[in-house]
Amino acid sequence: MSTIAVDAMGGDSAPKEIVKGAILAKESGVNVILSGDKTLIDTYLGGVNIPVINYPEVISMEDNPARAIRTKKNASILGALNLVKENKADGVFSAGATGGTLVGSISVLGKIKGVLRPAIAAVLPGLDGDTILLDSGSSLDVKPKILLQYAAMGSKLAEILFENDNPKIGLLNNGEEESKGRDLEKSTYKLLKSSNLNFVGNVEGRDFANSKADVFVTDGFTGNIVLKTMEGTAKLQNNLLSNSLKNKLFKPLLIPVKNAMKPAKEKLDPDKTNASYLLGVSGLVTIGHGSSSAEAVKNGILYTHRSAEKGFINKFSNTISELWKKMN
Repeated sequence: MSTIAVDAMGGDSAPKEIVKGAILAKESGVNVILSGDKTLIDTYLGGVNIPVINYPEVISMEDNPARAIRTKKNASILGALNLVKENKADGVFSAGATGGTLVGSISVLGKIKGVLRPAIAAVLPGLDGDTILLDSGSSLDVKPKILLQYAAMGSKLAEILFENDNPKIGLLNNGEEESKGRDLEKSTYKLLKSSNLNFVGNVEGRDFANSKADVFVTDGFTGNIVLKTMEGTAKLQNNLLSNSLKNKLFKPLLIPVKNAMKPAKEKLDPDKTNASYLLGVSGLVTIGHGSSSAEAVKNGILYTHRSAEKGFINKFSNTISELWKKMN
């Protein structure tokens, strides 16, 4: 069975919520190793038998990621990543600072041959099935060639996750016309159009609802805003619906409507959704929300475990290496 290393000090409510989530994951049958301040973690474990490696330092959101990786040799994320490097774990889950996880992963695990920059790929729910958004936060300033690589990596991810041999690739833009967008989008459009990917053209934010594309490609700045906006909108919709149903006029309908809405609500709940993949590094690394609750941490660990059990990283690395040969 696969083992997942967890950055116990990463997240707004670490290590308490992370440890609680790890316990829930263990109860679900997953082997977990925690990396962090052992003395502090043990107080939350309450005697539960989960291995802990002592890496007490924390890379915070305020830290410069590159400097922190160099100076904080005992950072919890580095401990977790080293477990994968040493083949003592099959994947890493972290809800900590994204920059620290990104730079640490490149430093410890390295990049897949040919990859210029890793990307964070979020899997989002849609009416006709899930879609992939990348980059959703790793690189804020990119060149067209980087976005072309993101499209290729997203395509391969969709093939593996969705068992789709020819996923549709869309370039996120402010209009469908080829002339739309900044110089970045215009240049990227030309590269994608001349590639062997199944490029369907520019797509807009509203197209997430109709699954016009299987993979939405954009820079990390735009992608992260899209991701956070969708999460906020989902919460707003759920709250508005709940408040409306509390009206006395609708009270008799409350229970059946709530039951009918439960599957959709769970699909849109950040605590129920999957962690995001860090694509392009030589190892399985997933990233959770900084505000992850114990439930979200558990689901993130379970998702990482399922990916490890399916041999995700080997499939992805092999297909990406083959793709680079064809494209170059």
